[in-house]
Amino acid sequence: MQIRQFVYVLTLIFATSSFALAVEQPANIDEKATHEQVGLIEIPKESPINAFCLNAEGQLLTAMGSGPGEIRILDASGEQVAAWQISIKPEAINTAPDGTILVAGNGQVMRFSPEGKLLSKAKSPHAKAVEDNQEDLRQQAEQELSQISRPAAAMIEMYTKMMDQLQAKQEKGELNDQEKKVLKILPDNITRLEEQKALEEQQAAELSQPEESGESKEAKIAVRMKALSQRKLHVASVSSDGKFVYIAAPAVKGYTYDVWRMSPEFADGQIVVTDLRGCCGHMDVQACEAGLFVAENARHRVARFDADGVAGITWGKADRSGEDGFTSCCNPMNVCFNKSGDVYTAESNTGRIKRFAADGTFKEFVGDVKLVPGCKNVSIAVSPDSDKVYMLDITRNHIVLMQRKSAETEATETAEAKVETTESSL
Repeated sequence: MQIRQFVYVLTLIFATSSFALAVEQPANIDEKATHEQVGLIEIPKESPINAFCLNAEGQLLTAMGSGPGEIRILDASGEQVAAWQISIKPEAINTAPDGTILVAGNGQVMRFSPEGKLLSKAKSPHAKAVEDNQEDLRQQAEQELSQISRPAAAMIEMYTKMMDQLQAKQEKGELNDQEKKVLKILPDNITRLEEQKALEEQQAAELSQPEESGESKEAKIAVRMKALSQRKLHVASVSSDGKFVYIAAPAVKGYTYDVWRMSPEFADGQIVVTDLRGCCGHMDVQACEAGLFVAENARHRVARFDADGVAGITWGKADRSGEDGFTSCCNPMNVCFNKSGDVYTAESNTGRIKRFAADGTFKEFVGDVKLVPGCKNVSIAVSPDSDKVYMLDITRNHIVLMQRKSAETEATETAEAKVETTESSL
C-alpha cells in the first residue's frame, strides 16, 4: 500500500484528538439488508484492476494494468471469456447503450466493439485543455513548491502512540480483530514513513538553499509541472447516454473536477459541469436517459444534471445512523443503475450499498460489503435481473458479489431480529 493511502486509511480509523482506538462503525442495519455477500471474483495480484463494469449479458468488463494495460471480459463466475491489450493505462471503463465498450485513461478515450475491436480513438478534450493552459499549471507548480510540507514526522509520532496503545491493549488481551490487523501493519508502515520523512527533509533543504542559477529553479518547476500534467490527464470515469459521451476529470486549474461532454465520435468536447468536489483522486459520473448522476463524495451527496449540465435534484447527507445518509468522511464514492433506472450508491470506507429512485427516494439497503477500509474507487455494477450486485475492493484486487436473499433467509433473519429486540428489552 502506498504511503498516502495508508496514512489516509489509518487517519480514518484513528481520527480523534486523543488517538482513540475506536474503528468507525456505522449503525448496524444488517437485518434490513436485501442482499448478502456470497462470493469473490479474485484477480491475480500481478494484474491490478483499476475499474470494472457489466455488459448487457451480465459479463464483467475489467480494466487492468498501469500502461500498457489490458481489458478482460469475465463471466459471472469470474472465468475469462476474452481479453485484449491496450496501449494506455485503462483508468475508466463502461458500456454504451449500443453495446460498444468505452475505455479512457491518460488523456485518451477509446471505443471498442463488444468483441474487442478498436473502433475509434482520440485525445480527450481535457487533455487538450491541459496542453493549452501551461501557465495555469506553472502557477500551481510554483505554489506547491513554495508550500512543501513535511507531514511524515507528525504521522510517525501519531502512529507510534497508536502502536504503544495497541501493544498495551494486547498485553491485557483486549484487542479486537480490526486492531490486531492495524497492529500487524503499523511497524512496516512506520518504517516507510521514516523513508518519506527523510525525502521530505531533503526536499525542504534543497528549497531553502540559494539558487546557483535560474536553471535550477526552472528545473524544479518543470519537474513539478510534469507531475501535475500527468495528474490532470487522469480520467476518473467515462459513460454514455447514447447521444453523448461524458468523462469526469480533474480541472486544469485548482483541485476540483469537471465533466466534459463529447459526441459519440469524441468530437466537439465541452465542459458541462464544473466545481465538483471529490477526494482521493476519484469522481464518479454516470449517464443514462434520466441524466447525469454524480457521486460527489466530498459533499456527501448524489447530484443530478441534464445533458447540458443544468443542475437538478440532489440528495444525501453525512449520516452514520440512518439508511439513506452516507457514512464516513467522503461518500458516496460510486454510482450505477439497474435496467429500471434506479440509482445504486457505493460507500468506500464502510462498503455500504443503497438503492434509490432516480428522484432520490430511498428504496432499499442492499447491504454492507466486507472490504478493506479506505477512501478509494469502489466501482459498482448491477446484474440485468438486479439480483446480483458487484463491488470492487481495489486494495485486495477482487470483486465482491452480493446476491439477493431468498424469502426463506429474510424470514429467518426477521425472526432472529425480533428475538434479539425482545431479549434486549427484558
